[in-house]
Amino acid sequence: MNIVKYERLKNGKYKVYLDNEDTITLYEDVILNNNLLISKHIDNLDKIMSDNNEYEAYNKSIKYISTKMRSKKEIKTYLSKYYEDGLVNRTIEKLILNGLINDSKYVYAYYLDRINLSNDGPNKIKDNLLKLGIKEDIINDNITVDNKVIYDKLNHLIDKKIKTSKGYSGNILKQRLISYFINQGYDIDMINEIINTKNLTNIEEGIKEYNKLLNKYKDKFDDYKLEVFIRSKLYSKGFDLDEIKRNIN
Repeated sequence: MNIVKYERLKNGKYKVYLDNEDTITLYEDVILNNNLLISKHIDNLDKIMSDNNEYEAYNKSIKYISTKMRSKKEIKTYLSKYYEDGLVNRTIEKLILNGLINDSKYVYAYYLDRINLSNDGPNKIKDNLLKLGIKEDIINDNITVDNKVIYDKLNHLIDKKIKTSKGYSGNILKQRLISYFINQGYDIDMINEIINTKNLTNIEEGIKEYNKLLNKYKDKFDDYKLEVFIRSKLYSKGFDLDEIKRNIN
């Protein structure tokens, strides 16, 4: 089968017109590597199309990697949307050979990025890496946890969280902080160590909450029922009514 003409497209591609009135789209490198520009004759169309798919898969991977580093599993999942397993595996092998996929470097870069640019703790970061298909031994070999860095980061995050949790106090606030930062991937011993240095008795906010409840429900209950009701509401948020009353007095 002979090539009648070429029509240049975008992204290094050509539309190739054949003498049987069919058209195919090939990359420029595939045309050159198979000497089609000069000979203008195709002996084995299947091989040409296979070469074109190989080239396309590799270049699609390069573009995918160019936005940010990717793990081997991420690349495989991405390519599997477009190509059969054999081509996907060959492409990944080529990317590894050329140093474009390296899970060890990926782990190191990912960990630094999440530690410095997110609220995530070490445990959550490791879990995310496992979900990305990184083997546990690779993760452990390429992450060095600096406890002082983690402690300082967590201390700062706990201070911020306390400031945005004004509606809670005491043990309730403590339990909410512990639960939140465990889910963020921090070690419970470090969480407790830092929380125990903080004053979680939010009297000013408790007084505000008390006055709000008092004004809202004073006409709905007698004195005794009102106090029981308010005490229950405040207790559910960690406030101590007796302590609040002492401060009001």
